[in-house]
Amino acid sequence: MPSSRAVLVLGMHRSGTSAIARGLLALGVYLGNDFLSPQPDNPTGYWEDRKILEINERLLAVFGLRWEDVSLIDDARWHEPEIKALHPEAADYLRSTLMTRALWGFKDPRTIRLLPFWHSVLRELEIEERYVVMIRNPRSVAASLAQRQGMEAVTSHLLWLVHMVPGVKMIFGRQFVVTDYDLLMGEPRRELERIARRLNLALDDTSAARIAQFVDGFLDPNLRHNFFGAAEVETDLNLPPLSREAYLWLRRLATDRTENDSPEFWAAWERSRMAVEKLVSGAGFN
Repeated sequence: MPSSRAVLVLGMHRSGTSAIARGLLALGVYLGNDFLSPQPDNPTGYWEDRKILEINERLLAVFGLRWEDVSLIDDARWHEPEIKALHPEAADYLRSTLMTRALWGFKDPRTIRLLPFWHSVLRELEIEERYVVMIRNPRSVAASLAQRQGMEAVTSHLLWLVHMVPGVKMIFGRQFVVTDYDLLMGEPRRELERIARRLNLALDDTSAARIAQFVDGFLDPNLRHNFFGAAEVETDLNLPPLSREAYLWLRRLATDRTENDSPEFWAAWERSRMAVEKLVSGAGFN
């Protein structure tokens, strides 16, 4: 069995990935010590490793993309020389920094779109990988992006789909847990303990103390400026049907009403994946 375990945080921008990354620290996951500095839109910190972010930005640049572009990445492009050239650099960085601990991980919202690259690196390093998929009501994400940079709602919803639907498909058969930002904010202790159980992470007196510090000293509900609850999703006319269906399926995983290996879930997810491909090709929202 591999002696090194990694927990990667996956999720769309403005979905609470920073909060859950800090929560993973309480569960003993080492995230490094060279983080992006806090900014006004994220005053408690991003918990993103600078080098991981740099590599992800360079990967996107090879595809001619920025984080806010709503294009899909063709599978054939992962074999291009410029992508393969970044492989040794990424492996060396993980080996020399994060892999100095037995349990480690990283968070960057760009990662979910770049999983084929990171899967290849982790496989070479014989890493036992696990994933935390962070979700948030797409309406809340859109409101946050509109507030931060004036992004139109239709673009935000499409960007959410481009991140989440192909990305979740790529962790089929791997160990993962889905958590909802609103559930984390509502019952943080319960949610972190649930994540630990789902990913087989140790819970002991040390982690209990760290979780208490996370709950009482880090999380601040006042920093959640945009909130559209799950109860309104079914009737929210401002939420595109495709976004609604995908979010509700992920919410079922986040509330343990559906298991990760559910054939029903994966059949529905494949339909969503095909619909997103059609959508991005120019068909528009249905």
